[in-house]
Amino acid sequence: MKKILILLALIALNYPCFSQKIKTPSDTAISWSIYRNALKFNDLDVAKSALFEILAHQPGNQSVYDSLAHLYFRIGAYDQALIACEKAQPTGAIKEIRAYSYRNLGDIKTALPLFEQLFSESSSMENGYQVASMQYSMKRYGECMETAIKIKNHPDAANIKVLITTEQGDNVNVPYLAAAENLMGVVYLETGKPELAKISFENALKSAPEFTLAKKNLASLNNSQPIK
Repeated sequence: MKKILILLALIALNYPCFSQKIKTPSDTAISWSIYRNALKFNDLDVAKSALFEILAHQPGNQSVYDSLAHLYFRIGAYDQALIACEKAQPTGAIKEIRAYSYRNLGDIKTALPLFEQLFSESSSMENGYQVASMQYSMKRYGECMETAIKIKNHPDAANIKVLITTEQGDNVNVPYLAAAENLMGVVYLETGKPELAKISFENALKSAPEFTLAKKNLASLNNSQPIK
């Protein structure tokens, strides 16, 4: 009996130490701290691990899915970003991540209506140029022209720039006005209106004299060569 009492006493003494090692499921403050610090150091793997630890305790926390969507998009994991978007709060940023993820995955048919919705909601030239570019890719020339004209007529079209990547992999920063005029010129060529195409290319170069893509298009037109 004495041995049993001694054993029970030892268990009682050890129990508080054991209970201190158990983490409460609702306590995610440390995980959020790890996540924020990992972002500061650009350690995205650690940041992602911290978010999943939070999800294990709070599977319905939409802010975690929002953070995951941004994180996956940042590292180019677009399929995973889309999965996170489905469970995140549909904010403007999440809508953009969905649209760009589908576009980057090459699913233009799905991306286009998402960008069209964004453009109608925000009138953002960035979203508008994405819409116009995809409309051109899908040979929806009439709609492409309408969108390009909206971009051209935006009050900030001559001041705000867009990054354009050419087929050769070169990156150029030009005003949205120049980008819209160049796109209009290409559409005019596709629809058999070379005179109007020339005017658009010239207008693009007035806005951005060093716009090499517009220069190439105008030179090809003047030489009666097809634009590649």
